[in-house]
Amino acid sequence: MAFRSVLVEKAVKIHLDLNHIVIRYEEEDFWISLDEISNLIIDDPRCYVSLKLLSTLCEKGINVIFTDGSHMPIGSFVTLYNHSRAVKKIESQMEWSGEMKDYLWTEIVRAKMKGQIHTLELIDKKEKLPIMRKLLEEVSIGDLNNREGIASRIYFKSLFGNQFKRFSEDIINYSLNYVYQVIRSKISQEIVSCGYLPSMGLCHKSEYNFFNLADDLIEPFRPIVDYFVYSLLAMNSNDYLTPDLKRSFVNILNEKILYHSNEYKIHIVIQFYVQNLFSFLETGDVNKIQFPSLLWII
Repeated sequence: MAFRSVLVEKAVKIHLDLNHIVIRYEEEDFWISLDEISNLIIDDPRCYVSLKLLSTLCEKGINVIFTDGSHMPIGSFVTLYNHSRAVKKIESQMEWSGEMKDYLWTEIVRAKMKGQIHTLELIDKKEKLPIMRKLLEEVSIGDLNNREGIASRIYFKSLFGNQFKRFSEDIINYSLNYVYQVIRSKISQEIVSCGYLPSMGLCHKSEYNFFNLADDLIEPFRPIVDYFVYSLLAMNSNDYLTPDLKRSFVNILNEKILYHSNEYKIHIVIQFYVQNLFSFLETGDVNKIQFPSLLWII
């Protein structure tokens, strides 16, 4: 089973040879079997990547992410034909009932808020937990009263300090956005591999967003990412994304978390999680709805 998350920071050429990705750097070749790679992040705009390699990566369903000039993830490959019955799947996706989508979105919101509470408990920042728990109890079907949005504002200030503002240009937001984008691309890949369209969301419905559904399904993973980012930044003295920090962020996909009472790496959990939520939407079996959590949170 693929398990490596590969970050290419400096290279001259990347090509395919004998089912291996070959990365040339300073006249030396580094070989990695494609069967071991789950995610490939190309972070050097000077890289020359062979079309044969890109085609093979698509065929194998390997998640490929490209970064922009500021080294933030900006795009990823979405394979077009990972599922043999994609048309039938998309037709069923268009017929998902509003009631089921609202129910699932409500459970996703509640799972995210529970995760935020757990993260604050774990780092011993408990002052706002009574308010967070009250907001959790008040979540309505479809979260029409926006308890998740209110809770998130309280949560982030509790986690990173009262001066923190989401989407400001600082090391915390850069770090969160970096890992969120990696997780988002992995979820999008899994959505497509299951035969569905990532653009048709449950709650997110922007006509300008091709990844509405991925932005719905990622929500329970955000507090998990927040915890790991918080922990890594606590050991970092720089105010910018260093190469070591980016490597640590990419490796978050290999951290173990709890899912369905078992321990799995995050990139494996994403696969199970997405498949199970689709199974609920197709069958109505609420037992399929399972959410991830940090390992040591019961």
